[in-house]
Amino acid sequence: MVYLTKQGAVRPYWGSVAKISKRTSGDPTFPLRDKSAPDGRTDFLLVHVTAVGAAREIIRCGQIEARQCTVFHRALSYFFALRPAYRLKNGGEPTDQLDRFPFVFVVDPAGLGAPHHVYPFDTGGAISGAFDEQANEFVFLEDYGLRPNYEAVSGQIGWAFDTRAAYYDGELRQDVESSLAYHEAGPRSFLRIAALASVGSNRPDQRASAIEVAFNRHVPLKGNVKFAVMPRQFLEDPRGDNRPMIDGLTSAGIGWTFYEWEPNLTPDEFRQEITRLVREHLVKDGQL
Repeated sequence: MVYLTKQGAVRPYWGSVAKISKRTSGDPTFPLRDKSAPDGRTDFLLVHVTAVGAAREIIRCGQIEARQCTVFHRALSYFFALRPAYRLKNGGEPTDQLDRFPFVFVVDPAGLGAPHHVYPFDTGGAISGAFDEQANEFVFLEDYGLRPNYEAVSGQIGWAFDTRAAYYDGELRQDVESSLAYHEAGPRSFLRIAALASVGSNRPDQRASAIEVAFNRHVPLKGNVKFAVMPRQFLEDPRGDNRPMIDGLTSAGIGWTFYEWEPNLTPDEFRQEITRLVREHLVKDGQL
């Protein structure tokens, strides 16, 4: 069997590798928007995970900067709703460089206005091929787009996960797939991708169902970022504390907690501990 590519060339269908790609023609279908089941809450904390080295510059500049996005070709600042999902560069390689390890900013977006876009997963991961194992190649990236507001975040969680706690853990509703007709390709494709975030996945990747929220502007730390998670050694050391960073966080009104870093481990090894620490903060804040 063969089929036509978007460029008109013919190639085999059987055995081809699924891939999420952007549209080259036609309008997005947005099938997930019709599945929204809001719980009435729109007070979401957002999470931005970066490397310690990048966090240092963010604190020095006093803002999370919107950077040119290679997926959407415009300057955007990226966050996930509630969940500290991340994949850092060379995250699976042991290193003694503290700058390569995770740093988490927890943001209250109440003063930021409406997002530029909301997606049900990490769009960068989608385009890079991280979810190709489960993707439907006939559903394009833009089709997965949710409405650009916080009601859409609530609606996606309610439909796909039922509760915020289940969403945080990546646990889909057990009955959600059975409610879909076979022709509902977009929602079915999302559920297959989202299953990569579940505990039972062979290659768990929390980005596969972490709701992406992007802004087309810088996000000032003061008044917006409320909490941070970082390696203890970023601020504290027997040979002298990091006063400029302590002062920067304090002046911005940011509280923090630590994970206990050790050299020559991998950045990925701290994912479980960071997830626990962020969960504790979200529970304390009434978010979960």
